[in-house]
Amino acid sequence: MPRPRYSWHLFAGWCALVSLVLGACYWLASVELARLADQAQVRRMREVATGLASAAKTAAEPVNPSAFVAAATQVERTCRFGCFLLDPQGTVLASVENPDGPRPGMEGGGDSLLTAKGFAAGGGSATISSRYEAATGRRLVSLVEPIGPTNAPEALVQVVADTSAADGELAGALRRMLLGYLALGGVALAAGYLLANRAARPVQELAEAALLLAGGEVDAPIPTSEPAELASLASAISTLREQLVERGLTIGRQGSQQEAVLGSMIEGVLAIDARQRIVSINRAAADLLGADAAAVVRRPLQEVVRNADLRRFALLAIDCREPVEDNLLLRGIRDRTIRVRGTALRDESGEGGAVIVLNDVTDIHHLENVRRDFVANVSHELRTPIASIKGFLETLLDGAAEDPADNRRFLEIVAKQADRLGAIIEDLLALSRIEQKEGTGDLPLEPALVSDVLAAVESDCQPRAADRAITLLVTCDPELEADLNAPLLEQALINLVDNAIKYSEPSRTIWMSATLETPPLAPTCLLFTVRDEGCGIETEHLPRLFERFYRVDKGRSRKLGGTGLGLSIVKHIVQAHGGTVAVESQPGVGSTFQIRLPVDGSRSGA
Repeated sequence: MPRPRYSWHLFAGWCALVSLVLGACYWLASVELARLADQAQVRRMREVATGLASAAKTAAEPVNPSAFVAAATQVERTCRFGCFLLDPQGTVLASVENPDGPRPGMEGGGDSLLTAKGFAAGGGSATISSRYEAATGRRLVSLVEPIGPTNAPEALVQVVADTSAADGELAGALRRMLLGYLALGGVALAAGYLLANRAARPVQELAEAALLLAGGEVDAPIPTSEPAELASLASAISTLREQLVERGLTIGRQGSQQEAVLGSMIEGVLAIDARQRIVSINRAAADLLGADAAAVVRRPLQEVVRNADLRRFALLAIDCREPVEDNLLLRGIRDRTIRVRGTALRDESGEGGAVIVLNDVTDIHHLENVRRDFVANVSHELRTPIASIKGFLETLLDGAAEDPADNRRFLEIVAKQADRLGAIIEDLLALSRIEQKEGTGDLPLEPALVSDVLAAVESDCQPRAADRAITLLVTCDPELEADLNAPLLEQALINLVDNAIKYSEPSRTIWMSATLETPPLAPTCLLFTVRDEGCGIETEHLPRLFERFYRVDKGRSRKLGGTGLGLSIVKHIVQAHGGTVAVESQPGVGSTFQIRLPVDGSRSGA
């Protein structure tokens, strides 16, 4: 419901005041006029009654009805009164009636005050009475004057007047006075309306300025006013504006700082209220939860995150006074392990909520697993040749050294295991050097012909391929040139070709090629491909194929002399070049390894 304006409040009060004053004045004036009219009427009637009494009785003579009639006739002609001469008992002795009509109940026998006894009881002076006739709408006034002593009058003179004409004149005067009052009231109301608008204008201007200030227009002028109260209010609003501007700047700086801090955090920060509605979320948390940071605010957490464990943790964080921690698993294209920490919030209203910090520890857990597996694998890989060397040496010490045939065979086995142990250590050292260069990003690159790199790989692998009657085919543009670390890239390709030779049957073919690939939606890159017709690899092994010491067929790998680090070295050499390595394989058909290296200076992770 709209509230009335301040000017209307003032005007309404003015209207009430003017109406009350004019109404009271009109009432008092009408009562006073009526009283004065009645007094004038009674005074005239008293004068007439006194004159008639004097005419009806002289000093020593008895009451003379004829003289009364003569005098009453003159009075009736001039004053239009009805005149009656009554005896002390109220009987009419003589009368001169008003030609306007009879006066029911007003003649002598009809009024108990007209009797001598009743007259004496009334105080022995002139008695006045009035009566209103509803049938004719007239008001009759009667005055009785005694003749002779008041306590024992000889006769009574009654004067009856019809006040209809006087009442009509009084009513007309009152109407004219009412019109005058109404006109005066209209003028007073119009003046009051103008004054109310003038008095309310400064208040309205202050209200408009306050609304502009509330709407954010801090430069809006604050009007001043003459009244001290309004001037104080304007000064208070000006002070409030200055404080709001200062606080707005402070809040803005704090908000920018908070947004910058939350935006730069790698941890996800999620704030929810007591009903699990999202109050705030930074970009890291939105990326972890796969949501739009701007679209999820004020939405329930259940609609944004389809993870029952996270919702239960949010409830626990809201209810617990102490911080809580837990590890959660977020399912998706890539399962991620999230370390969550929740702290309850409490505000003055008691609603509260919670702040949840999400930290993606998937890579950390993976590295811990890799480290644990690496230690276990290194221990296992080193234990085997060391145990073999120790066993055969103990056998030699126990007397086998005296047998020339066993002596030579055992020493050859010890030498072979020592070579294997040296190969493992050498691969580990090479892998450590490559990782160090990969981490610092200072791998030296020099322009080189790609065909020369492939020729070096072919020259190194050709003898082993020839021993197994395997054909090695190389395809490359002789003029193709790129910035490479040729020794490292040769080692990576040698590892791939060497694996292809080991896991291919005799009389098979291995293809090695290098081309310049220019995809329409990707940067130009140098593509190396090594394809064989070997035994192939099951699909379940492909995601872990480049991990250290991971073997598809452990027995066969050791039998062929592999250290389990070759493909891991390939991966890190490619990553040091800023490229990627991928494999496609089908059991019984063969495998295809592809290395992509950027040639435009860009680098991408594996």
